[in-house]
Parts: sequence; C-alpha cells; structure tokens
Amino acid sequence: MKFSLHTKALILGTLSGLGAVAIAFAAGGIIRSSGAASPTTTRLALPPAGTLERQGFTLFMMNCAHCHGDDAHGGEGPDLHGVTKSDERIAALIKNGIKGEMPKFSAKLADHDVHALVAFVRLLKDTKT
Repeated sequence: MKFSLHTKALILGTLSGLGAVAIAFAAGGIIRSSGAASPTTTRLALPPAGTLERQGFTLFMMNCAHCHGDDAHGGEGPDLHGVTKSDERIAALIKNGIKGEMPKFSAKLADHDVHALVAFVRLLKDTKT
C-alpha cells in the first residue's frame, strides 16, 4: 500500500501527538504527589525544578526506578542511598551496566543525562525514610 506524503505526515503527526500525551500522563504520575504514602512505600523528595538533580530524578523514574524502587531503596537492584563510589565510577556503571545484572545505558542516555543521574544519586541520604 502506498501513502501520499500528506497521509504520511498526518499519520506521523497523530502518532507523535499520542506519544506526547502518553509521556505527559506518565510524567504527571511521577511528579504529582499521591497524598499519603502507604506505610511500606516512601517517596523521594522532588529536587527543585530546573536543576541537574531534577533532570536526574526524572531520568531515574523513567529508567531506573523499576529495578531500584520508586524510593531508590532497592528491589531488584541495590539501594542507592549513601553510595560511596566516585562520580566517575557511578557514571561508568550507568553507561556500561553490569553483566547479567544491569543493562548498559550508553546507547540510550547522553553524557549530560548520565551526569544528571549521578547528581541525583548524590542527593540520596544514607538513612531510610
């Protein structure tokens, strides 16, 4: 089946719009406070808007929280509170992954994204909240 340029543009525009709506709903769920947290779940404090740490928070929720937990206290992946590794080592782990344990993110995340994630991890405290 052959589509005209106009039809292709219409389809691409529609798909882009639907993707933007899906991203907006997902981001709204991450950013919006759910009110009282359940007794077994804690939420991370939202870093100030416009900061590298806020960028890192958003990237964490999109790429890391499913393994490290929404509160970064671990789950399938380890607790990230109080990490003592150097910034360079954390960045290398994010980019290169850990064979059989953590995927590589070098193809998905740019260097500035990795730096934002490192900045966010540095905000996490040793104590469980």
